[in-house]
Amino acid sequence: MGRVYDVAGLAEHWACGTDTIYSLIRGGELQAFKLGGKLIRIRAEEVERFECRTITPSNDTEASLPSYGSRTANATDIRLERLTVRPPKQRQGASGKAAMSGGR
Repeated sequence: MGRVYDVAGLAEHWACGTDTIYSLIRGGELQAFKLGGKLIRIRAEEVERFECRTITPSNDTEASLPSYGSRTANATDIRLERLTVRPPKQRQGASGKAAMSGGR
């Protein structure tokens, strides 16, 4: 028999709460069994099956590559844009509060 997870151990492994694990079991998305009539356990094979089913494909697949000639923004481009494109500052009125436009 291979590795077996308890609910708390699987929640720690997936960095989620035990409520999430119980919900997946109740919803039939994750198969579990009872040990001794009360203790809930999940087989490692079931954990792997669930992970393979729910994990999105990696970004190194050909389908995820940009088409020839297209340009995608990288993190540096985005940071530079945030630094260089700033929203206009609001003018301060005589009271020290931001001036409102609209003729009032």
